[in-house]
Amino acid sequence: MKETVSKEIYEILEKSKKIAAIRPYKSYEMSLEAYNKSRKFSLKTEEGYSLVAMAFACRAKSEINQMLDCSLRALEIFEDTNNADGKMKSLNLAGIAYFYSSMYEEALRYFLEVSDVAFKQSDKFMQSCVMNNIGEIYRESSSNEKALDYFFDSLKICQDNKYQMNEASILGNIGEIFFNEGKYDESLDYYLKSYDILVEKNDMLTMGGIENRLGKISFSVKDFMKAEEYYFRALNRLEEVNNKYFTIDVLMNIAELMFNKNDRKAFVYIEKAMSYAEQINAKKKMCQVYKYISECYECEEDYKSSLEYYKKFYNINEEITASNLGNKIELLNVELKYIKANEKYEKLKTRLQEEISAKTKELQRIREANKILEKRAYEDELTGIPNRRSINFCLNNTVEEALTNDDSLVLFMIDIDHFKKYNDCWGHSKGDYCLKKVADCIRNIQNKRKDTFGRYGGEEFVYFAKSIDYEQSLELGNYIRNEVGKLNLYYTSNGQTNAVTISIGGVTGKAATLGSASKIMEAADKELYNAKEAGRNKTVLKLVD
Repeated sequence: MKETVSKEIYEILEKSKKIAAIRPYKSYEMSLEAYNKSRKFSLKTEEGYSLVAMAFACRAKSEINQMLDCSLRALEIFEDTNNADGKMKSLNLAGIAYFYSSMYEEALRYFLEVSDVAFKQSDKFMQSCVMNNIGEIYRESSSNEKALDYFFDSLKICQDNKYQMNEASILGNIGEIFFNEGKYDESLDYYLKSYDILVEKNDMLTMGGIENRLGKISFSVKDFMKAEEYYFRALNRLEEVNNKYFTIDVLMNIAELMFNKNDRKAFVYIEKAMSYAEQINAKKKMCQVYKYISECYECEEDYKSSLEYYKKFYNINEEITASNLGNKIELLNVELKYIKANEKYEKLKTRLQEEISAKTKELQRIREANKILEKRAYEDELTGIPNRRSINFCLNNTVEEALTNDDSLVLFMIDIDHFKKYNDCWGHSKGDYCLKKVADCIRNIQNKRKDTFGRYGGEEFVYFAKSIDYEQSLELGNYIRNEVGKLNLYYTSNGQTNAVTISIGGVTGKAATLGSASKIMEAADKELYNAKEAGRNKTVLKLVD
């Protein structure tokens, strides 16, 4: 009876393993069925392998804490039954769980244990697996040379023993290192070798991943037609096996390709990537997509939408950071359950206490750092005033508000006259000093009036105010110009000493007649040109009615 049940269990586990990557929830359900049967008939070895299969499914579901829990429960069984094969598989999965949580020291500890058992058992397959895993740790730690040493050693074992699926995976890892180093020819060579094996084995999921990587190489060398071919091949393949997680990367790459061609369909693919990321609650992917969408809208000068998605990115990023710290503690807690009271237990307990303390401090530091980063994203690094991104966003809001209230506004484009001559006379550090002094002077005026002012780039600034008529606007422009003239900044050119002055070009009128924010900027820029043409140190203001 037990023999028949054991055979049934292994058949279930074999089917579960085959679908783990593409249907992880079904795979887990099947493995759990095998686990319950094993428990019912007191089949300890089968129970251990069922837990290993459950860990594999949890890995595919990105449930890392549960993955570690299943791995360590299996490890206990295999240690009690002295099953070397099961022990290696359990240790390896535990190491992978730590690797996925970026806890490389703990991951390496488990992988080295696997390596020790694998060499004692002369298990070439597990030797190749664990050497590949150690290589991945070094790659993630940016130790590419060491990573390649392990990858090539693992590759040799695979080729000598015809472990073709492992070989394909390692070839892909080697190709990735060369790609990251910008060695596209070498990268292409290894990716294609991996791809040939995968085609032969008809591994749809991994083939899709390699096709996506091949597309990235083609994009990097500006072969956009080839990149498009690979990306869409990958997309079709990954959607066929319904793997949304890996499809997100492909969709983002297609969007980048479309943007490069100025094709508006890019937004269709980026929105699909966002939808997939939200459907499967893949927070890291959501973070990447939100940041990318924010940057896309900024390029389109839709600053309101850009800020909306930047805030989503910021919030998810903070959540991920907090979650990562929590996961590290939870993983150590999981391991603590399976360690008996000894020196190792005490060390892990101490480590856990240190991690909890570190988490509290790190979360506080991250919140403070993120506030600074968010501020810096909208602040000019040199002068401390709002930067171009911030100015564009504020101007869009100001125009919308003025339209709603039928209000008037003025916008000035301000440029430091002959700034290059000042730089040539005093050097770039003094040039920075000049920019700061001019910015501080105008900021003081802006602060008193509650207007908006920022640096638009180089020696060019933007100033705008609401609820102001033509005469008040002209008076304000001249006041700004005269205050800068009092700064006592000067330079020498062709034997003559000259004071630093500014030219101002502006437009004013009702928001409804001025048009969009970009049109207002364009009109003010033309008046700035007129101020320069009129001899500089002038305020030229146009009334639009």
